[in-house]
Amino acid sequence: MNKGLSVLKWLAVVLVLVLAVWAVLAWRRGGGVDVQVGFDPRIELTAQEISRIERIGQWEFLSVQSEVVADTLRKGFFSDDRLVIVYSGTPRIGIDMRRVADGWAVAHGDTVSLRLPEVHLLDENFMDEARMKVFYESGTWSNAARRDLYERARRKMRSKSLTPSNLRRAEANARNQFSALFHALGFATVEITFSTASNE
Repeated sequence: MNKGLSVLKWLAVVLVLVLAVWAVLAWRRGGGVDVQVGFDPRIELTAQEISRIERIGQWEFLSVQSEVVADTLRKGFFSDDRLVIVYSGTPRIGIDMRRVADGWAVAHGDTVSLRLPEVHLLDENFMDEARMKVFYESGTWSNAARRDLYERARRKMRSKSLTPSNLRRAEANARNQFSALFHALGFATVEITFSTASNE
């Protein structure tokens, strides 16, 4: 009885060793289980992500602290009246995401192509009336005369701020920020063009 059990144990050990050797040889010949991990380079750009970016609204890329002097002179019979005012303001240059055209962001593989409106002045009301300083005033000036001087100063500040250099700086900042945003979404390459053809 004991002898029979010993033979069975011996056969079981031999069988386990044979199976182990067979498994090792099969693995070495490449006959084992083959597991492959693939990578799909395509990145989905969902409508929800596009909508969230569009909801940013106005996206400022450059603000210009500015100060201009405007004056007006009124000739009189005995003396001249003069009004000189220093105006301050902060024109903001950027993109209004409500003006992007349909299909402004298109993904293909790990690349996304963006077509953005040109950078522009975001708000015409950039003058800071609280910081207005009357530098010199002689005589009496009507509200209409003061409004005219204010409007001349606003146009002067607008022209002084929207220079080709400032527009290029704002555009470069836009490229950097949009690139960073879409790199964070997983895109390796971000192609950006600026277009005047946008939804008003």
